[in-house]
Amino acid sequence: MRHAQQISIVKILFLSTFLSLSPLSAFGENVTLKFEDIYDRDGNLSEVISETDKQWVTIEGFMAPVLKAGVKFFVLTKKPLEVCPFCEPDAEWPPDIVPVFTKRVVTEVPNWRRIEVTGLMSDEPHIDQDTSFYSKFRLLKSSFTPIK
Repeated sequence: MRHAQQISIVKILFLSTFLSLSPLSAFGENVTLKFEDIYDRDGNLSEVISETDKQWVTIEGFMAPVLKAGVKFFVLTKKPLEVCPFCEPDAEWPPDIVPVFTKRVVTEVPNWRRIEVTGLMSDEPHIDQDTSFYSKFRLLKSSFTPIK
């Protein structure tokens, strides 16, 4: 019996260490991501995208100005943007973005207000029919709330 208790303690220690080091959830909870988890220093996508595919993830950021009214889509950015980089030909695209597809038509949030987004990660490339926006990955069925 003592040996079984020692093995159980070792398993618990291993799992707690693994879960504290990994951004992935082993129990079906939302995975909390940061922009630093998604993009490496060179702006390339990290393996976290494929590792969290088909999992619910939560990330904080800023809503870029919406492409057009009545869409169920917006872009989450690490820093607030003054103008829509996708609408202005001379505007600079941010190097780190998260395409967010929502359940409902997007009600725009002021660009200076931080929001929390929860959505289903998809690592499949996609071209949106309404906006022609191409994404290598995206959050689906998303909802968001402003952070106070």
